[in-house]
This record gives sequence, C-alpha cells and structure tokens, in this order.
Amino acid sequence: MRKVVMTAVLMTTAAGLTACTEEQAYCVDLAGYAANAVNVDPQNPADYVKILADAKKLQDSAPQEIKDDWAAIVTFAEKAQKAGSDRVQLARLSKETGAVTTAYKEIATHAKDSCKVDVPALN
Repeated sequence: MRKVVMTAVLMTTAAGLTACTEEQAYCVDLAGYAANAVNVDPQNPADYVKILADAKKLQDSAPQEIKDDWAAIVTFAEKAQKAGSDRVQLARLSKETGAVTTAYKEIATHAKDSCKVDVPALN
C-alpha cells in the first residue's frame, strides 16, 4: 500500500513539473516573439507576416486559455501573407483588425500576468 501511495505522489509531482516546464518554455518563446513584434503595425496587415512563424510556434505551445487568441493572430497573419501587396485584399483584411486587436489584448494580459513579459502594444 505504501508503495502505491509513494508512486502516486511521484507521478503527481512529475506531472506538475512537466506543466511548469511547458509554461516556462512558452514564456521564453513569448519573450522572443515580443522582441520581433516591436515594429508590427496593427493597421498594416502586411506587417503581420513578420511575426507569423513565431505566432505559429506560440499557438502550438500556448496555455489552453489563450490558444484561440493565438489562432486568431495566426489566421490573420496567414491571410496577410496570402494577400501580399494586393491593396484590395489588404483593404478587406484591414476590416478584421478589431477581432485581432481583441485577441492580442488577451494575449498581452496573459503574458504580463503569467510570464511577466511585456508584449509590444498595438497602436
């Protein structure tokens, strides 16, 4: 019986350490993203291509409570990449910046609260 209890305690502890490590890895990746996102203008959808690779990585590693927010950022950045320099497509895409801004604010709040990382503000 004692062996079973000890095994359960060790498994629970190991699971907790793994979750902590995953959160720490996300926070490290988030800090790198923050450095790259400094010059991203939310009113210029073409700028989102600059952060697409980092955003995809963060979407995969993000905690559950902000995964959908990262998905919104990635989707928007992919659309911007596809639009390229097509002004008509970019104009259509610019109408979606409100939802992206809301998602980004959620990410920024989580970043500051959970990771102690300040992501660049959207102007």
